[in-house]
Amino acid sequence: MAVDAGKGVSTLAILAVLISTGHASVRSQIQSQYRRWAKAAVSNDVDTILSILAPDYALHTYTGTTISRDKYEASLRKRKAENKSASQYQTKINSVKVAGETAAVVSDETSQAVSLDPVTNKKVKLIHIHRYLDTWVHLSGRWRLRNTVTTVESTTVAPL
Repeated sequence: MAVDAGKGVSTLAILAVLISTGHASVRSQIQSQYRRWAKAAVSNDVDTILSILAPDYALHTYTGTTISRDKYEASLRKRKAENKSASQYQTKINSVKVAGETAAVVSDETSQAVSLDPVTNKKVKLIHIHRYLDTWVHLSGRWRLRNTVTTVESTTVAPL
């Protein structure tokens, strides 16, 4: 390990900072893409969502179904044509592992809704969480989502 005697800084320490800064930048760029997607979903902005997806995007649901980009696009366009809005949600990145132009991201997407409990006939809050393993690729100067695997899907019922 090389050490700059005048400053006491190791090459390894500098490299560690550069790597973590690079990962922080990737994390920030991908988080920005998740925010763009969430905003676009609520307003049925299909073109923005599609611009985030890689041409070979695939979604793997919790039940094992694979949805191609073409089928996903068709469902988005149908929702827009029927003027159905998506639930508002937030995506939190849990981890990012970068290898070259690819990033593996574990994220939690959380949405909330109010529903009527059929037993008590009282309103309750539903907290729905999807945990995803997303594969992002750096294409044409920006991060695009290539693959989504839903690893957890859960709903919690809470009092209002």
